[in-house]
Amino acid sequence: MKLASTLSLIALALAPALSSAATGFTVDFEKNWSYGEAVDNQYAAQGVSFTNVLGVSNDPAFDPYYSNAPSPLGVAMAQLDGVTNTTAFMNVAGGVDGLLSFFYSTPTDVVGAVKAYSGLNGTGTLLGTFDLVANAAAYDTWTAVNFTFAGTALSFDLSATANVAGLDNISAVPEPSTWALVACSLGLMGLNLRRRMK
Repeated sequence: MKLASTLSLIALALAPALSSAATGFTVDFEKNWSYGEAVDNQYAAQGVSFTNVLGVSNDPAFDPYYSNAPSPLGVAMAQLDGVTNTTAFMNVAGGVDGLLSFFYSTPTDVVGAVKAYSGLNGTGTLLGTFDLVANAAAYDTWTAVNFTFAGTALSFDLSATANVAGLDNISAVPEPSTWALVACSLGLMGLNLRRRMK
């Protein structure tokens, strides 16, 4: 009986740390996209949604466009018309703690390409900005990058990448310090449990 109640106490103690931890995810755009198909909520199960971002198939008919992408079937591109669609976002319900990784391909430099915000749809505090450096005239070279910023971001403004940069394999992992805290808590509680059982 003591063990069951102790395990219940451990679960209660860890709940706040685990619930506040940002979730990890990888969005790989890996499917055959119809022409003009929006990504929208295709990754809702991972807590990720998009606004004004299209999935683009790596169609051999368009080679070399989007060839050599880390995901062979598809990539993504923000698309804005400047009238109805003027902003593009990636929202992450569980938040991203300090680091977003992704691949990109662009024929031109893009200043302020990706911006991290504390609120959804580019609201709240601006936590950081990431610039892209031109790497491929025909979208056939993909560069892996890590965008670091301060705090937990619930959204990423992709508007500056619209109609010029391809994106692929966007991912985030929970902040290492969160997992270190959980591991420490488990260790201390295990030690305490061992003393009680003696």
